[in-house]
Amino acid sequence: MVKGGGAALLREKIVDSTSRKLVIIVDEKKLAKTLGGPQPIPVEIVPFGYASTIAKIRKISEKTVLREATGKVGPIVTDNGNLIADVFFRSLRRPEIVHEKLKNIAGVIETGLFLQMCDIAYVGRKDGRVDILRRG
Repeated sequence: MVKGGGAALLREKIVDSTSRKLVIIVDEKKLAKTLGGPQPIPVEIVPFGYASTIAKIRKISEKTVLREATGKVGPIVTDNGNLIADVFFRSLRRPEIVHEKLKNIAGVIETGLFLQMCDIAYVGRKDGRVDILRRG
């Protein structure tokens, strides 16, 4: 699962990791056959030395861009005072390896890869049905 489109991925991961059971509710537009592709993986990075952090991330990604704010000049700043890099991969067959590689880069705080965290997902469909997806 990928989260962090709203730039609160670190706080979301802290909250999600404290729950006994994580239940996610999404609509069908959020489903993807694979991770990667046109949707980026958000990565929270510290502002200090962000250019070198992004340069290191670019070595393992297809493309990496600092997320820019809309309605104001400059990058998105998280509630923690950090920046968000949007990291693109063609396909993530082994997301756990990519997560570890990203976390080992100095300046990376957290990734939007919420691996093995969701226990149950309720997926709302256009026709009114709800699919229930369970981990494992």
